[in-house]
Amino acid sequence: MKNRLTVKQISIIGLMAALVFVSSKIEIRIPSILGVTRFHLGNGMCILSGLLMGALPGGLAAGLGSFFFDLVFWGGNPVGWCVTFATKFLMGYFSGLFYHHETFSHLGRTANIAICGAIGELAYIIGYLLKEFITYRIVMGNPMEAVAAMLVQKGLTSMINAVIAVIVAEILFRVLVPILRKSGLSYEQA
Repeated sequence: MKNRLTVKQISIIGLMAALVFVSSKIEIRIPSILGVTRFHLGNGMCILSGLLMGALPGGLAAGLGSFFFDLVFWGGNPVGWCVTFATKFLMGYFSGLFYHHETFSHLGRTANIAICGAIGELAYIIGYLLKEFITYRIVMGNPMEAVAAMLVQKGLTSMINAVIAVIVAEILFRVLVPILRKSGLSYEQA
Protein backbone atom coordinates (compact mmCIF):
# COMPACT_ATOMS: atom_id res chain seq x y z
CA MET A 1 0.00 0.00 0.00
CA LYS A 2 1.50 3.31 -1.09
CA ASN A 3 0.17 5.46 1.78
CA ARG A 4 1.82 3.48 4.58
CA LEU A 5 4.35 5.27 6.73
CA THR A 6 7.85 3.82 6.86
CA VAL A 7 9.88 3.34 10.03
CA LYS A 8 12.05 6.26 8.93
CA GLN A 9 8.99 8.50 8.49
CA ILE A 10 7.57 7.47 11.87
CA SER A 11 10.92 8.24 13.50
CA ILE A 12 11.11 11.68 11.90
CA ILE A 13 7.47 12.36 12.83
CA GLY A 14 8.42 11.58 16.45
CA LEU A 15 11.44 13.85 16.26
CA MET A 16 9.45 16.72 14.77
CA ALA A 17 6.62 16.19 17.29
CA ALA A 18 9.22 16.53 20.07
CA LEU A 19 10.47 19.77 18.49
CA VAL A 20 6.90 21.10 18.28
CA PHE A 21 6.39 20.16 21.95
CA VAL A 22 9.58 21.87 23.18
CA SER A 23 9.26 24.95 20.98
CA SER A 24 5.68 25.51 22.17
CA LYS A 25 7.16 26.27 25.59
CA ILE A 26 9.47 28.96 24.15
CA GLU A 27 7.03 31.79 24.67
CA ILE A 28 6.42 35.41 25.56
CA ARG A 29 3.40 35.98 27.82
CA ILE A 30 1.57 39.29 27.46
CA PRO A 31 -1.16 40.39 29.90
CA SER A 32 -4.31 41.79 28.30
CA ILE A 33 -7.73 42.91 29.46
CA LEU A 34 -9.05 39.43 28.63
CA GLY A 35 -6.31 37.49 30.43
CA VAL A 36 -2.83 36.46 29.41
CA THR A 37 -2.00 35.84 25.78
CA ARG A 38 1.16 34.18 24.55
CA PHE A 39 3.41 34.17 21.52
CA HIS A 40 5.33 30.94 21.06
CA LEU A 41 7.54 29.16 18.54
CA GLY A 42 5.47 25.96 18.36
CA ASN A 43 3.49 27.08 15.31
CA GLY A 44 6.73 27.67 13.40
CA MET A 45 7.66 24.04 14.04
CA CYS A 46 4.19 22.91 12.93
CA ILE A 47 4.66 24.68 9.60
CA LEU A 48 8.23 23.41 9.33
CA SER A 49 6.99 19.85 9.85
CA GLY A 50 4.68 20.15 6.85
CA LEU A 51 7.32 21.82 4.69
CA LEU A 52 9.96 19.23 5.47
CA MET A 53 7.84 16.08 5.41
CA GLY A 54 4.69 16.76 3.43
CA ALA A 55 1.03 16.78 4.34
CA LEU A 56 0.29 13.65 6.37
CA PRO A 57 3.62 13.22 8.22
CA GLY A 58 3.86 16.97 8.81
CA GLY A 59 0.30 17.12 10.09
CA LEU A 60 0.87 14.19 12.41
CA ALA A 61 4.04 15.72 13.86
CA ALA A 62 2.33 19.09 14.37
CA GLY A 63 -0.79 17.53 15.91
CA LEU A 64 0.99 15.07 18.18
CA GLY A 65 3.55 17.54 19.50
CA SER A 66 0.83 20.08 20.27
CA PHE A 67 -1.49 17.42 21.75
CA PHE A 68 1.19 16.30 24.21
CA PHE A 69 2.12 19.90 25.03
CA ASP A 70 -1.49 20.61 26.04
CA LEU A 71 -1.70 17.33 27.94
CA VAL A 72 1.44 18.10 29.98
CA PHE A 73 1.12 21.87 30.49
CA TRP A 74 -2.60 22.68 30.33
CA GLY A 75 -4.00 19.69 32.22
CA GLY A 76 -7.17 17.70 32.20
CA ASN A 77 -9.31 18.59 29.20
CA PRO A 78 -9.36 15.64 26.77
CA VAL A 79 -11.70 17.47 24.37
CA GLY A 80 -9.28 20.40 24.29
CA TRP A 81 -6.34 18.09 23.57
CA CYS A 82 -8.21 16.54 20.66
CA VAL A 83 -9.20 19.92 19.24
CA THR A 84 -5.57 21.04 19.56
CA PHE A 85 -4.47 17.90 17.74
CA ALA A 86 -6.97 18.57 14.94
CA THR A 87 -6.21 22.29 14.49
CA LYS A 88 -2.42 21.88 14.64
CA PHE A 89 -2.67 18.85 12.34
CA LEU A 90 -4.43 21.10 9.81
CA MET A 91 -1.61 23.64 10.05
CA GLY A 92 1.10 21.09 9.28
CA TYR A 93 -1.06 19.24 6.77
CA PHE A 94 -2.00 22.24 4.62
CA SER A 95 1.50 23.77 4.79
CA GLY A 96 2.93 20.49 3.53
CA LEU A 97 0.17 19.76 1.06
CA PHE A 98 0.55 23.00 -0.85
CA TYR A 99 4.34 23.13 -0.60
CA HIS A 100 4.86 19.57 -1.85
CA HIS A 101 2.35 19.97 -4.67
CA GLU A 102 4.40 22.98 -5.75
CA THR A 103 1.22 25.04 -6.11
CA PHE A 104 3.06 28.32 -5.62
CA SER A 105 6.59 27.24 -6.61
CA HIS A 106 6.54 29.51 -9.67
CA LEU A 107 6.71 32.45 -7.23
CA GLY A 108 10.10 31.40 -5.85
CA ARG A 109 10.99 29.49 -2.70
CA THR A 110 10.55 32.34 -0.20
CA ALA A 111 7.10 33.31 -1.48
CA ASN A 112 6.13 29.64 -1.79
CA ILE A 113 7.05 28.93 1.84
CA ALA A 114 5.33 32.11 3.04
CA ILE A 115 2.09 31.36 1.18
CA CYS A 116 2.01 27.68 2.14
CA GLY A 117 2.77 28.54 5.77
CA ALA A 118 0.06 31.21 5.73
CA ILE A 119 -2.48 28.70 4.36
CA GLY A 120 -1.58 26.29 7.16
CA GLU A 121 -1.88 29.08 9.73
CA LEU A 122 -5.22 30.20 8.29
CA ALA A 123 -6.61 26.67 8.62
CA TYR A 124 -5.41 26.60 12.23
CA ILE A 125 -6.78 30.05 13.11
CA ILE A 126 -10.22 29.25 11.68
CA GLY A 127 -10.36 26.00 13.66
CA TYR A 128 -9.04 27.64 16.84
CA LEU A 129 -11.49 30.57 16.72
CA LEU A 130 -14.37 28.22 15.95
CA LYS A 131 -13.45 26.16 19.02
CA GLU A 132 -13.27 29.32 21.15
CA PHE A 133 -16.66 30.50 19.85
CA ILE A 134 -18.31 27.15 20.57
CA THR A 135 -16.74 26.98 24.04
CA TYR A 136 -17.47 30.52 25.20
CA ARG A 137 -20.75 31.25 23.42
CA ILE A 138 -22.55 27.94 22.98
CA VAL A 139 -21.23 25.83 25.87
CA MET A 140 -20.69 28.55 28.49
CA GLY A 141 -23.44 30.89 27.26
CA ASN A 142 -21.43 34.12 27.50
CA PRO A 143 -22.91 37.25 25.92
CA MET A 144 -22.09 37.68 22.24
CA GLU A 145 -20.43 41.07 22.85
CA ALA A 146 -17.94 39.52 25.30
CA VAL A 147 -17.30 36.57 23.01
CA ALA A 148 -16.77 38.86 20.03
CA ALA A 149 -14.22 40.96 21.97
CA MET A 150 -12.39 37.81 23.04
CA LEU A 151 -12.37 36.44 19.48
CA VAL A 152 -10.97 39.70 18.11
CA GLN A 153 -8.13 39.66 20.66
CA LYS A 154 -7.37 35.98 20.10
CA GLY A 155 -7.61 36.42 16.34
CA LEU A 156 -5.14 39.33 16.36
CA THR A 157 -2.75 37.44 18.63
CA SER A 158 -3.03 34.38 16.38
CA MET A 159 -2.26 36.45 13.29
CA ILE A 160 0.84 37.98 14.88
CA ASN A 161 1.89 34.50 16.01
CA ALA A 162 1.28 33.31 12.42
CA VAL A 163 3.66 35.91 10.97
CA ILE A 164 6.32 34.94 13.51
CA ALA A 165 5.73 31.25 12.75
CA VAL A 166 6.13 31.68 8.99
CA ILE A 167 9.38 33.63 9.47
CA VAL A 168 10.76 31.01 11.89
CA ALA A 169 9.76 28.17 9.53
CA GLU A 170 11.38 29.92 6.55
CA ILE A 171 14.68 30.46 8.37
CA LEU A 172 14.85 26.94 9.80
CA PHE A 173 13.81 25.38 6.50
CA ARG A 174 16.66 27.09 4.66
CA VAL A 175 19.14 25.96 7.33
CA LEU A 176 17.88 22.37 7.69
CA VAL A 177 17.17 21.28 4.10
CA PRO A 178 20.85 21.16 3.01
CA ILE A 179 21.75 19.24 6.17
CA LEU A 180 18.86 16.80 5.74
CA ARG A 181 19.66 16.27 2.06
CA LYS A 182 23.27 15.50 2.88
CA SER A 183 22.21 12.98 5.54
CA GLY A 184 19.59 11.35 3.26
CA LEU A 185 16.68 12.35 5.50
CA SER A 186 15.05 15.01 3.30
CA TYR A 187 11.59 14.56 1.81
CA GLU A 188 11.98 17.85 -0.01
CA GLN A 189 12.55 17.68 -3.75
CA ALA A 190 15.50 19.58 -5.23
